[in-house]
Amino acid sequence: MLENLSPSWLIGLGIVLCLIALFLFRKLYVFLSDLFRPFKKGKTYWCRVIAVSDGDTLTCTRLNVRRSQTKLRFAYVDAPESSQSYGKESQRVIKAMVYKKLVRVKITDVDRYGRCVGVIYRYRRNMNEEMVKRGAAWVYEEYIRDKKQLQYMKSLQDKARKQKKGLWKESRPMRPKEYRKLYK
Repeated sequence: MLENLSPSWLIGLGIVLCLIALFLFRKLYVFLSDLFRPFKKGKTYWCRVIAVSDGDTLTCTRLNVRRSQTKLRFAYVDAPESSQSYGKESQRVIKAMVYKKLVRVKITDVDRYGRCVGVIYRYRRNMNEEMVKRGAAWVYEEYIRDKKQLQYMKSLQDKARKQKKGLWKESRPMRPKEYRKLYK
């Protein structure tokens, strides 16, 4: 059948087939890169926590084919630094709640260090809010855009402060943001 075609038609047919093959390979590449990309902003994922760096940062392995690992930062909260007072206790609190456990993560942003920022859930409980309730973290007011959510988070923080939970046991705890500026 192809023997009856002229050489110019064969070349044209070859070019068309190459373009179709390139198009299909591109579609396959985009699909696979989306499939294996660790985390995307605005999406929700299931993952297993494999390490806790400090009170508001953990390392998570996504339950996908590639088992991608990524650093996750808690959204809307700021826990004491490890070297700061109550820093190690804050780390122990979150470790007890999520370490080596399956969690659901809703990615809200990616920070300047390349870490995904998100809300972490364990059995429908919001771990970000739980950290504030237990007095293990401050509300990061600068990053909360929704006024109702800001009021709710601040009310949790005020309640923990009144009950002198966690870091509020101290008379004047220093915000991690101020601590980082002071000891840079």
